[in-house]
Amino acid sequence: MRIHYYLGAMVLLAGVVWAQNQPAPAAGNAAPAASKPAPTNASAPANGSLPELKTETYKGTLVDASCAGSGAPSSAPAAAKSPVSTANQSAGCTVSSNTKEFALKTNSGQTYRFDSVGNQRAEQAIKNRKKWNDLATAGKPIRATVSANLSGDRLTVVSIN
Repeated sequence: MRIHYYLGAMVLLAGVVWAQNQPAPAAGNAAPAASKPAPTNASAPANGSLPELKTETYKGTLVDASCAGSGAPSSAPAAAKSPVSTANQSAGCTVSSNTKEFALKTNSGQTYRFDSVGNQRAEQAIKNRKKWNDLATAGKPIRATVSANLSGDRLTVVSIN
């Protein structure tokens, strides 16, 4: 009798394992899955893994992104991945202790907006570093080195120093 329970449990376990390895059917899709071509991603490697993000170092001055340029898409073609704004638009946009949206004006004059996590990290860095807090209070520029991934026109900030 005991062996029947073990056999039943093994069959049930094998069914669960098999079901987890099967692709889920699309809800409301009457066409068989084999008739649809699989979606392709030109940027994905042939082995199906996601492309590796490359973290780079950017040096420049922290600026207030709310006055450094609008977040609206520009009329430039999408293929030309240019930064949000140039030096002319970010002049006079020094950060303060109340700044919530940050950007980095690089030494080459390009301005890149931070992602939401980068905004939080910059805000914490200003609060926690006495020198940066004093510079922000005085309205003076804050020089920073940012490790980040460039995604379109935004920096996905890993660290800020």
